[in-house]
Amino acid sequence: MAEERNARGLSNKEKQLILFIRELSWGDMKIRVENGEPVLIYEAVKTIRLDDKPLKPKVQRQRKPEAGD
Repeated sequence: MAEERNARGLSNKEKQLILFIRELSWGDMKIRVENGEPVLIYEAVKTIRLDDKPLKPKVQRQRKPEAGD
């Protein structure tokens, strides 16, 4: 039935799903579940919420010169 669970009680598929959700951070997804286990992520749409706060400029790192430059 369900995939063998580790000592923490989560299967490999459940751990993969949690990691995917954490990487997505904000958005929508559609998941197929069979026998109580996630088996597929059909759609994943990353959503970025726009804010009224002013943007902070990103600081660009300068490349260190390498030998021979």
